[in-house]
Amino acid sequence: MLPIQEIKIITKNKREFFVHLEKWAEDRFDVKLAVINLGDKPSNHIVFIPFSKGKNANDAFRNLIEGLKEMLLKDDSTDFINEINNVCGDELIDKESQEKIIDSSVTVKKNGR
Repeated sequence: MLPIQEIKIITKNKREFFVHLEKWAEDRFDVKLAVINLGDKPSNHIVFIPFSKGKNANDAFRNLIEGLKEMLLKDDSTDFINEINNVCGDELIDKESQEKIIDSSVTVKKNGR
């Protein structure tokens, strides 16, 4: 069975992203991203698309965050990552490791807490 970690990311302007961090091998982690809500227009069609990779979970998560920051900056310079919720635990990258990678103003949660 493929180990997977589900992460929900919410921005200041209420954009929502669901993330699957997948462990394919000891040195291959893929991140798939689904855009759920881009502000005023919730998506009716949710598709997870490949977004970033890494040789370990920390690298894959770091690449995800950097990619999302770039995407948000291009789309709306007033928006930024506000909250990260590991909705089903933090099997592949723990909350503390995420906090070290992300800006200190971002709330990182595990199971909604």
